[in-house]
Amino acid sequence: MGTMFLAKKWLGSLLLPLPLLLILGFFGLIMLARQHRRSGSALILLSLTALLLLSTRPVANRLIVPLESQYPPHVINTNSGQPVQDIIVLGAAQVADLSLPLLSQLGNAGLIRITEGVRLAHAYPEARLIVSGYAGGEGRSSAELYGAVARALGIAPSRLLMLPEPKDTAEEAAAITPLIAGRRALLVTSASHMPRAMTLFESEGAQPWAAPVGHHAKESNAALPLYTYLPRGRYLERSEIAWHEYLGLGWQWLMGGINTTQHK
Repeated sequence: MGTMFLAKKWLGSLLLPLPLLLILGFFGLIMLARQHRRSGSALILLSLTALLLLSTRPVANRLIVPLESQYPPHVINTNSGQPVQDIIVLGAAQVADLSLPLLSQLGNAGLIRITEGVRLAHAYPEARLIVSGYAGGEGRSSAELYGAVARALGIAPSRLLMLPEPKDTAEEAAAITPLIAGRRALLVTSASHMPRAMTLFESEGAQPWAAPVGHHAKESNAALPLYTYLPRGRYLERSEIAWHEYLGLGWQWLMGGINTTQHK
């Protein structure tokens, strides 16, 4: 596994809200212990306030909606005269614990992505189903688990193309783009991840159609009780997902700027 890949994963993990804000709070405690009371108190208050806000539904939704709303859901149309030829399902975290049922070995994002991929594959019966994602230390890769789920849900093995090598979205885009050249392809990934994924595919010269799934920000038409505004772990997770995508977009912008400078 490449040094750059590991460094990116470590840095990205440390910059997520929970570890970052806990580190800030820890430094605040150290400053308090060293009699820097004003600075220490400010850091602790900042970290606790930020955690509180990021754990509320309004803040979490405000962060994730700009990502999830960039691409509308795909509407199945089998009479367009332009049949879908490929359906791409991007990898997601998994735990290949063979003691668990097959679907339990996938994380929520992966389960939602492959379920949508299979649904689309049934709607477009002539299309290939391209599934990707590496093992990440697990016994089976995302691609292999996706393939097993697709076969269990009625997709013929001859329609499956599994790519277990790509470790992240950039590698997936690089590996898949040559396979879909000149073909009409749907790209299935989480709605919050779709802007970054589409940018990476377009940078490789591919132009798939977006088929976002797994939307987190869902507004009810009913009046919500006040307790839904209380901090919850799931809202912090929603904020973390959005934060992760903004970090990824920032990394893409930074690396794009570096590459442009190097080629001048």
